[in-house]
Amino acid sequence: MSCPESQDSCCTPACRTKAAYFLGALVVILLGVGINAMLKSYTETGALAAREVRSKERSKAQAEIRQTAKLELGTSGVLDKFKGIHRIPVEAAMELTLKEYQANAAAGRANFVSRVENWAKPPVLE
Repeated sequence: MSCPESQDSCCTPACRTKAAYFLGALVVILLGVGINAMLKSYTETGALAAREVRSKERSKAQAEIRQTAKLELGTSGVLDKFKGIHRIPVEAAMELTLKEYQANAAAGRANFVSRVENWAKPPVLE
């Protein structure tokens, strides 16, 4: 139903009701879009700050892990004195393994297996 063309304004109750519903729906939609945009900007700002803090924590932890790994892979030390297990640098271990295998491959494998079995034994309680 449209308003009669003879009238300048829409005065019938039906026209006013349709216009009120249309304006009400438009206001509700615009409010929803505005609230959505505000919430999105607030959550993105908070999430960005949290990601930056977490990123710094991860970078620091990764640097510590790399430093510890470099130190452990490049130095020697005692891991278990009761079992006689020691840590040696990777390069030295590779050289010793190559020398042992070049001298006698079967004895080298047997020696390696015995070292692994010794390492895997449960600890001795005194």
